[in-house]
Amino acid sequence: MPLSDFNASEPFTLGIELELQVVNPPGYDLSQDSSALIAAVKNEINAGEVKHDITESMLEIATGVCKDINQAAAQFSAMQQSILRVAADQRIQICGGGTHPFQKWQRQEVCDDERYNITLERFGYLILQATVFGQHVHIGCRTGDDAIYLLHGLSRFVPHFIALAAASPYMQGTDTRFASSRLNIFSGFPDNGPMPWVNNWQAFEGLFRRLSTTSIVDSIKDLHWDIRPSPHFGTVEVRVMDTPLTLSHAINIAGLIQATAHWLLTTRPYQHQERDFLLYRFNRFQACRYGLEGILTDVHTGEQKTIAEDIAWLLEQVASSAGKLGATSAITEIALLLKQGKSEAQQMRDFINDGGSLTSLVQKHCELWATSP
Repeated sequence: MPLSDFNASEPFTLGIELELQVVNPPGYDLSQDSSALIAAVKNEINAGEVKHDITESMLEIATGVCKDINQAAAQFSAMQQSILRVAADQRIQICGGGTHPFQKWQRQEVCDDERYNITLERFGYLILQATVFGQHVHIGCRTGDDAIYLLHGLSRFVPHFIALAAASPYMQGTDTRFASSRLNIFSGFPDNGPMPWVNNWQAFEGLFRRLSTTSIVDSIKDLHWDIRPSPHFGTVEVRVMDTPLTLSHAINIAGLIQATAHWLLTTRPYQHQERDFLLYRFNRFQACRYGLEGILTDVHTGEQKTIAEDIAWLLEQVASSAGKLGATSAITEIALLLKQGKSEAQQMRDFINDGGSLTSLVQKHCELWATSP
């Protein structure tokens, strides 16, 4: 299937998608009732979108095209109020987090959707195991070549985005010892990890033509790379983050990505080359395993530092861009998180270590999502 031309969009505009957990109190296991919730909520949404994801335990909310994080926050806040009202009527609850801590993948039901059913046929049980929850952030680009430059530039900071959003230490009733166990679920898929190297948009079109000769790839939506271009929307989409526990943290992470994109495309600080990706998977693993305490290794110099240290450096680089985009509040909040040194994954472990149960942890997450902006 041919790839469409890259549809130019307003540079640095923003779109955010969040995959949320639908749970059943009082046991707080995943529900199988998202279809009823979505059907009831859709008519109340004036901006953005509420829709299915792969399984009936998942609820996806997405903003429209936003100028800045304040506009995105306003859209999410309105959606949140509608969802909470309908969920209360249906006696279900909603929460964030990258994984549900004790659900069993064998119980999951794929949504009644032709595309998802085709995917289930192709990938079997991997699709049911992929009942995990992530945040995706789209950044607008003027040209396809800008999109490829931005994709490579943002790829340098994949560990940073993973560590900041890490919220999946528990899976299948077990402490995985990872800060973000969610991304491990995708390791069995053939398109896991970084996009294959290309220099420009023309080269990407050639790459896609070659991939589309397989029976696996019908459209760009079938390629689940960590970061991918979305030519139909005219964006670059960052896909590595766990869904945070609060809308405010999700907004702050999106603000950092937006500011980083502005800094990358306006200053062009790097001359990208294929060698840049030599240690990509090693640094990505450090972020998943250890979060903010993971160790980054510079592929060119061998210099090592913690991810938290490098995020602090990045915040300094993008501060001016954040100011121009109205994202200074996001940079300030992330700097405060670094100072406190407590990721959401660590907060979850602290709750369990203090005597909480996994059931009460999910209950707490539902309360947090409902009460936090």
